[in-house]
Amino acid sequence: MYAQSSAKPIITCRGLVNDTYKMDLILIYPPYMIALACIYIASALKDKDTTSWFEGLRVDMNIVKNISMEILDFYDTYKIDPQRGLPDDKISPVLNKLPAKS
Repeated sequence: MYAQSSAKPIITCRGLVNDTYKMDLILIYPPYMIALACIYIASALKDKDTTSWFEGLRVDMNIVKNISMEILDFYDTYKIDPQRGLPDDKISPVLNKLPAKS
């Protein structure tokens, strides 16, 4: 159903969403915000520009970025098996694109 070029970001996003169930994010944030953070990370990993799409949603990008940081911190802290999660060479570029924690 999906175009070949968009299949990989969707698979990446699905994996990210599945991994969020191992965290306490589902107790803190609404599901749609977690989903948006996963889309944000997947788009950064695949070098897709989603800026205008996120602007059209009119969501608080600070919250989306904070959730993204928590997801990436989870990967960094627990060093997920590269066969099951994101390897370090994929995490570093995304962390570099996000603003530093304050």
